[in-house]
Amino acid sequence: MEICGALAAHPQAPAFAAEVQRVHRRYAEEVVGAFQLCPFLRDAESAFGRFCVVLDPVPDVDEALRAATGGEGVAHLVYPLAGAVEATAFERFGAALYRAIKAAIPRAPVMATFHPRLSGDSSTSHRLVGVLRRAPDAFVQLVPAGLHQGGTVFAGSIDALPPDHAQRNYERVSGAALERLQATLADIREDRDRSYASFALA
Repeated sequence: MEICGALAAHPQAPAFAAEVQRVHRRYAEEVVGAFQLCPFLRDAESAFGRFCVVLDPVPDVDEALRAATGGEGVAHLVYPLAGAVEATAFERFGAALYRAIKAAIPRAPVMATFHPRLSGDSSTSHRLVGVLRRAPDAFVQLVPAGLHQGGTVFAGSIDALPPDHAQRNYERVSGAALERLQATLADIREDRDRSYASFALA
């Protein structure tokens, strides 16, 4: 786990970041893994790759670019302090970051954006993606080109998955299964809010 951002030197930063990782492990295991949302998931620990907790209330492209290009393999840049940033604004940040990465790296990674309030519903397979990516905190996932076929990705972009995977998720996660998934997401979110509340950073 790595910690970066404006508040990385805060005395509570290490304990807070550990709690962020715990909450996101729940999302990886109890949502992505339990509902078989990604065919490449083996275990959350290896799927996370570089887990970077970015302690900034407002995501910054330059800071994210440094974190994104600071190592190899899969990377997750998680923004637990960016709760006030709306989903559309975070998606714009993700798009700007991806443009910056493409300009900096010859073979740009596959990137996916997650946010607790992403737009989505169960009307179509692609609309359902927004529901499934309602992670406890906003984050971006970066997967090196070609690595998504190696079994380490836990929730890659639609382009990283087999062409019909979104449709298979749609068929699998419907009715009672979708209700259970949404209840699990709500429980993880409540866990997140309770655990973060004990830290001055949150």
